[in-house]
Order: sequence, then C-alpha cells, then structure tokens
Amino acid sequence: MAEEFYHKDIFGSIIDLDLGESEGISDAVKSAKTGADFNTFALTDAFGERRKKDAWVLYQKALASGQAPEQVFYKVVWLVKSMLLAARTNEKDSGLNPFVYKKSKSFLKNWKEGEIEKLSEDLVVGFHKTRRGETDMETLLEKMLLSL
Repeated sequence: MAEEFYHKDIFGSIIDLDLGESEGISDAVKSAKTGADFNTFALTDAFGERRKKDAWVLYQKALASGQAPEQVFYKVVWLVKSMLLAARTNEKDSGLNPFVYKKSKSFLKNWKEGEIEKLSEDLVVGFHKTRRGETDMETLLEKMLLSL
C-alpha cells in the first residue's frame, strides 16, 4: 500500500499529495499545486475598489493556492496601467477591451487625483528593489495592499 502525504494550507485545502507510482494524482490536487483554482481578478477588483481587508485575504489565498507573488504583482501592475489609461483616454483610444475600460474607469472614483500615478511609481520602484535584493516580492505586495 502506498503511503500518502498530505500538506494542507492555512485554509485546510490539500495542496500536495504523494500517492506513489501506482496511483495517479487527482485533478483537484494538480490545480491546487499550480494555483489554477484561484481567481486573481477577484483580488484586482478588491484592489481597485480599495477594500484593504478583502484584498489582503485574497492575496493570502492566492499564495496558499500556489501562485507566486510575481504573478499577483503583474496583475496589480496591469490593473494600475489600465486605470491610468482609463483616466487619460477615451474608450476608443485606450486600446483596452471595453469591459476592462469600463471596470477601470469605475475604479477611478475610489482614488484621489495623483494617487494612481504615485501607486504606479511605487510599483516600479518596488520592482527594482526586489531585483536588487533589498526586499522580497511577497513583502512588497503585502505592504502595498495594507496601505490601500
């Protein structure tokens, strides 16, 4: 009989399972390993709406599901870029999908003028700090989410 090893995240989900060579790994376990079962856009929606608590909880769930902090970081960068485009252009000239444009435009009411630009600058500076080894991506994102 093959020995089974379960690794559970803080939410109680099995994220790793070793069934041995004779048995296969279920699709649910495979998706939990790759983070495919987490919807990152729920996190970006919470970020755009400035719901600090929801964004932080969703970020922790993303990490627990196996997503790398870099994956989440690039989604946040995409959101900020989309909001900047929505603020400065019309729908036709933005080059964004109409749904994305309208969603980004609706998020703008939650931010004061200049805050999106400052956030964009902080993302760029933070990215370079992580590449220089001054901080790590996980901490950078957590601080950013908690400062919403």
